Amino acid sequence: MNLAGRMSLRPGAALPTIHSSRPMLAARVARGRRADDLPGTLGALFTLCAHAHRLTARRAVAAARGEVAVSTPSERLALQAGTAREHVLRIAHDWHRLLPDAPAAEPALRLRSCPLWRDDLDAHDQLADLPLWLAHHWLAEPVSSWLAGQRVDPLAWAAHWCKAADTPLARLLHSQREAMQAIATPQRPLRLLDTPRASMPRLARRMADEADFCARPDWQGAPAETGPWTRVADTACAPLHNAWMRLVARLVDLMQLALPGGRDRLAEGALPLGPGEAVAWTEMARGLLVHWVQLENGPQGPRVADCRVLAPTEWNFHPHGVLAQTLAGLHGDARVDQATRAAVAFDPCVEFDVAVMPEPAHA
Repeated sequence: MNLAGRMSLRPGAALPTIHSSRPMLAARVARGRRADDLPGTLGALFTLCAHAHRLTARRAVAAARGEVAVSTPSERLALQAGTAREHVLRIAHDWHRLLPDAPAAEPALRLRSCPLWRDDLDAHDQLADLPLWLAHHWLAEPVSSWLAGQRVDPLAWAAHWCKAADTPLARLLHSQREAMQAIATPQRPLRLLDTPRASMPRLARRMADEADFCARPDWQGAPAETGPWTRVADTACAPLHNAWMRLVARLVDLMQLALPGGRDRLAEGALPLGPGEAVAWTEMARGLLVHWVQLENGPQGPRVADCRVLAPTEWNFHPHGVLAQTLAGLHGDARVDQATRAAVAFDPCVEFDVAVMPEPAHA
């Protein structure tokens, strides 16, 4: 079995335009294990963003036991650093590797000098050194001034910056701007965390009771999207009318995480739902992650009777979701390249391919 799975995209086809072979393995691998082992088990299963899975599982288990389910300051720093690391990795590697007509990666984008990969530094010191690294290698100016420039009109500022700055990242973004602005994307932000005490128990019930829900989730009657552009810390969702806006939103999120207040940018929480049952959530690089867990007594202490994981990729790559609707609207000779660009903007946690569908014949 392919433990990661794969996405197949079909631009220009009728919905569904996305097929996923990603298996839902959390319950299968976790049932019967000691409750204390669940964070490590899920961290090993979901190797991308493993830090967020471990943290979320730990809080879910604590809440199910009736214990305090709040992250420590060091765990918050680790989440901030891990989320920033995931952003840097995707931008430095996947954008160059996957985006059509992207310039080749240059030495300045290599990660060996990035403080987020320095084992001799703890998370606090990694984050303290990150702004200088970003300013030198990616921005050609301090992170704070870059963010100040984009606050009035983020898209206009990003377009100006990537044309004017002489860095590999700026050249990469400039090479993609025109094509990605042409990819129209509908907008349906997932707002579960506006009222988590009301919405999360309802979500958890569906995760537990509906066999296919975690593979094809919906909320308020329709699929939704989650990502760096739906953070609770942002008072309003930015307009996201095209794929370029989503690419820029991811970069802005990284820069905000790099600042001292970045650890308060990522919302998290946990709620007990009944005896031995709880739900926990964490905002991470790709959006909102949710774990549901049911514990039972075992001969060596509490063990996992059941659990479910709802990851951001299942929202964003829903076969009838926002990206799927975008793919359905792509036609013409460039539709394969445009489908690839759209997928990168939504950042799947698995590999994907684009299936070329024949254009319909016209009378």
